Amino acid sequence: MKNIITSFICSIAFFYGAFSQTGSIPNQTIDTIVISSSRIKSTAQQIPAAVSVINASKEDATRQQLSLQEYVQQVPGVFTQNANNFAQDLRISIRGFGARSSFGIRGIKLIVDGIPETTPDGQGQLDNLNLGIIDRIEVTKGASASLYGNASGGVVDITTKSFDTLVGNSTSVKAGIGAFGFQNYQATATIGDANANYTFHGNYATSDGYRDQSGFEQINTNFKGQFKLAENTFLTAILNYADSPQADDPGGLTLEEVNANRRQARDRNVQFKTGEAIEQFKVGASLAWNKSEHTTVNAYAFYSNRQFNGLLPFEFGGIVDLSRNYLGQGTSITYKKNKNTVRAGYDFAYQNDRRNRFRNLDGEEGGQTLGQREKFTNLGVYITDHLLLGKLLITAGARFDYNKLSADDDFLDNWDDSGSLTLNSFNPSVGVSYAFAKALSPYMNVATSFETPSLSELSSNPDGSIGFNESLKAQKATSFEVGLKGTIASKLQYQLAAFLINTKDDLVPFELAEFPDREFFRNAGKTKRHGVEVKASYRALPLGNGWLNATGSYTYSNFTYDEFETPNGDFDDNFLPGIAKHMSSVGLQYAGETGISASINTNFIGEQFAQDSNETTIDGYELVNVRASYETLFREVRLKPYIGVNNVLDQKYTDNVRINAFGGRFYEPAPGLTVFGGVTLEF
Repeated sequence: MKNIITSFICSIAFFYGAFSQTGSIPNQTIDTIVISSSRIKSTAQQIPAAVSVINASKEDATRQQLSLQEYVQQVPGVFTQNANNFAQDLRISIRGFGARSSFGIRGIKLIVDGIPETTPDGQGQLDNLNLGIIDRIEVTKGASASLYGNASGGVVDITTKSFDTLVGNSTSVKAGIGAFGFQNYQATATIGDANANYTFHGNYATSDGYRDQSGFEQINTNFKGQFKLAENTFLTAILNYADSPQADDPGGLTLEEVNANRRQARDRNVQFKTGEAIEQFKVGASLAWNKSEHTTVNAYAFYSNRQFNGLLPFEFGGIVDLSRNYLGQGTSITYKKNKNTVRAGYDFAYQNDRRNRFRNLDGEEGGQTLGQREKFTNLGVYITDHLLLGKLLITAGARFDYNKLSADDDFLDNWDDSGSLTLNSFNPSVGVSYAFAKALSPYMNVATSFETPSLSELSSNPDGSIGFNESLKAQKATSFEVGLKGTIASKLQYQLAAFLINTKDDLVPFELAEFPDREFFRNAGKTKRHGVEVKASYRALPLGNGWLNATGSYTYSNFTYDEFETPNGDFDDNFLPGIAKHMSSVGLQYAGETGISASINTNFIGEQFAQDSNETTIDGYELVNVRASYETLFREVRLKPYIGVNNVLDQKYTDNVRINAFGGRFYEPAPGLTVFGGVTLEF
């Protein structure tokens, strides 16, 4: 902690010493923030829920842009891990939802440009998201199943840049390099007018990785078109293609292996050449029709195809060949009259996975061990209502979800293991807020959520059989939350939330000695999650010929098992693994009229446990990242060179904790001090 305090004081001295000049300061105030992820638009101060909004700025181009962690790591209640293993993808948890995921994102609803990115079974990946075109991120914390159905312990709603946000016709290019062979090249162009406009983005990124066998290569392209079909009718179309031919997995290490050589890959991962290759295509469209002064109709439709090939560190079934088709459609009607707004609609989604598994013969494909088609059909019908009575806002909602899961066994050499499950759910919510003044708005809400096992989790049978593990149940949660929000003097904005979440049948990962390196899942009896989240931001503190923005946050997560007994022991009152009890952050961002910009972000992550028994403690760490850039005009081209340093204190910490890993292989070490830099050009 002493290092952090020293670093923080030095950074302030750096800002004042480098940028203290005379000059006029723009009148920077905090604008009213409108929330759309609540299905009915409301202001962030009115909505009776904890919502954080990250608006993009020009300085985002100076980020390394390796993972979404760079954008959300200072949001209270959000914990991210695994930013450096591109075969496993970033793991995001919100109030503990999603912490169990060994790869990808679970338990959280992902939405990009109004179209679901999360599959019906609750799986989500962001390897097809172009970070360079993020315009806005809304993070809703807490149970949201009354709005979005399955796997909605929180919502991450992302909007990408468009003709309007890029301010008309423009072209920009970025080239970045860094430690461990990192390269990142991007190009963005937008053309058109208010009636029809088009935005194109391409990105190529590659790295050798910090650890042995941890390199990756990725190509992303994105198209977005916006069209005014009539005076009150607007259409948005998207097209996305991602190709990642290489994403190596160095695996988890024991503490002894970490101390001997942090950068080594696990021997079995090297032997079996573990990693993945993916290719994904997605096309979609959304329509907004302002039918009348009181009525608006919204609709969307999309289709995506994902090809996945993964190599795991064991022989039997150690090569996975997955082909996924995912499509969906939804329609809603919003009616507003006087102070009451009601929105009703449906979401339909269909997921069809063809999963084949083969023997992994030291990285070569052997005989087939599994072949099945896994299907998930979802139909959700919902209604939500916002009633504004003076300074009082009352929200209520309800949703019913029909969920049909099935597996058709195509590999009949060992008998037919076809089967099906139906996991329906009804989820209500209610919330109240009262705006005593702009500086004080208390609120409260009660909500529920549910989370079915994903198809891949159901297909992992601890008894070694093929087909679904039909003993797994859906996880259910009830959330109670109270909070305060406010804006003081149009400069200081704060948010405080306290919550209690009771869950039943938590989905918990574990490993078995009989099946080394394979992950299985079981239900915990009950858990209790007590938490507090605090965030404050101050905008436009005068500093020389520019202004300084400051942010700070703190998260307290006391998450314990209430009832959980396994063959390995009774874990009642133990802490949930993979979640830090204490987290905090401080950020400073400077922007000057002379073209100089700089930022420093500090994150303090407390200790966490590695397994349900709480026998192993993973040390906490203090992470400091800094960036600086200078923008100038050269022959009608805006030129901005930049440089950044991650982990300034060269902390030796664990980037990812492999929960309940057999043999003590909990640790995936993070890189130490890392330097990157580059240049952006705007035409």
